[in-house]
Amino acid sequence: MPIWDGPYLLGQFNRMAGRPASDQVTDDTKYLWLSEAQDQVVADVASRYPEALYPTGVLPMLTTNNKIFTFGKRADGTDIFPIGKVMIFTKPSANPGMPLQPGWDYLERGTAIEIPNDRTYPAPLYWRGITPPLYITATTLPSILPLPARNLITLLAVKNFGQAGNINPDLAAQMTELWSRDFPRWMLVWKTQFVGGGALGPLVWNPVYGPYGFAAYTPGSSLGV
Repeated sequence: MPIWDGPYLLGQFNRMAGRPASDQVTDDTKYLWLSEAQDQVVADVASRYPEALYPTGVLPMLTTNNKIFTFGKRADGTDIFPIGKVMIFTKPSANPGMPLQPGWDYLERGTAIEIPNDRTYPAPLYWRGITPPLYITATTLPSILPLPARNLITLLAVKNFGQAGNINPDLAAQMTELWSRDFPRWMLVWKTQFVGGGALGPLVWNPVYGPYGFAAYTPGSSLGV
């Protein structure tokens, strides 16, 4: 039974890419391909339906002067750059109906927010959004749920691997076709999980996207968001 952890995705990468058991491409390099693909998948989902990736509750913001508030640090020590329609709250109980207003209550600064007009805010602040995932390793799990959706990570990793330096364009084309079918399907799963998922966009048929090619959810499209 697939467990969809790092080693499983590594084995899946080897199977899909046709890599031998004794390979000059190291496991560390393959984990890098998988991690970069995960970043791309998360970005694709977050730009269309971020609710699928939200954690429960809100997280506290950090400040040293009550003017600049940051979102904290990742486990690797880098600043968190949150994605996915981030909202700021004055208290956990204000989530989700009473967020602060960007441009009025605060200014957006990427890895931070700034209280405008040379003001400060004395109380704690909290945020809701998506923290970009950590790199996949043998011990660090992929972040995407449900578990079978992590197949998207492997498909994209193998596609990118095949395209890099034109290593294997035929493999890349095969993975592109599979991705173009699976990504819209999973977007529909996420959007229809709860009743408030929103518009699904038009169903289209073409040689690239196939029968599951919902235009709203194919990478590079902004329709239906």
